[in-house]
Amino acid sequence: MTTEHLLVARGLAKRFGGLVAVDGVDFAVPERRIVGIIGPNGAGKTTLLNLLSGALRADEGTILLDGADITRRNAAQRAALGLRRTFQNIRLFGGMTVLENVVVGMHAQTRGWIAGGILGGPRVARAEQDAFDTALAVLDALGLGTRVDHLAGSLSYGEQRRVEIARALASSPRILLLDEPAAGLNSAEKRAAAELIRTLPERYGLSVVLVEHDMDLVTHTCSTVSVIEYGRPLCAGRPAEVFSDQRVIDAYLGTAVAR
Repeated sequence: MTTEHLLVARGLAKRFGGLVAVDGVDFAVPERRIVGIIGPNGAGKTTLLNLLSGALRADEGTILLDGADITRRNAAQRAALGLRRTFQNIRLFGGMTVLENVVVGMHAQTRGWIAGGILGGPRVARAEQDAFDTALAVLDALGLGTRVDHLAGSLSYGEQRRVEIARALASSPRILLLDEPAAGLNSAEKRAAAELIRTLPERYGLSVVLVEHDMDLVTHTCSTVSVIEYGRPLCAGRPAEVFSDQRVIDAYLGTAVAR
């Protein structure tokens, strides 16, 4: 497994008026690894994820994807280059089927769907069938093969989280940004989520950036963890090293959690 850095951020900063949400953050994601981002509420974790995905533009700093500068690329352009994400609040179309939700997500990242859909023709029909086949394969791999015709809104919370991940995976990302995928899950669903996330790099040949508050999930999935506090980097390293760092214990974990 190569350890080349696929994504590199240098000196990222973001301000909202007088509030500095992210302040001089350096961040690197190796090939086919899972990197965690943790910190207290309001530390700037989701803002950092938004800067990486292109949902927000950095006031300072640079972002490189496979050596190419993508700092000024918007979210759609970064998605086309292989940066996909999920959100803390589930964003599915509840009145559409599971399969339709995944295919719609693929359409949004594929050139020519609108014009092609209007003009029709064999090429569009083949592309449409390929999209459905890919979506079905991903859903089956994520244990949702029996749910493809169910309305997304009728699924359990944990299953809806999997549909979101499936929608991102179906577009063959190089880096998957997960924003608190365990939020709202029960203990069994969290264990299933950890098992799923742990398999993603090898199964799909991608890297994962994981923002998460559940330390058990972080411990069991991440090869390295970066901690931020008040928008600034606090420390980084392997989970065991980070969780035993007194600065992290004082700022975030507390003694009982660290133990």
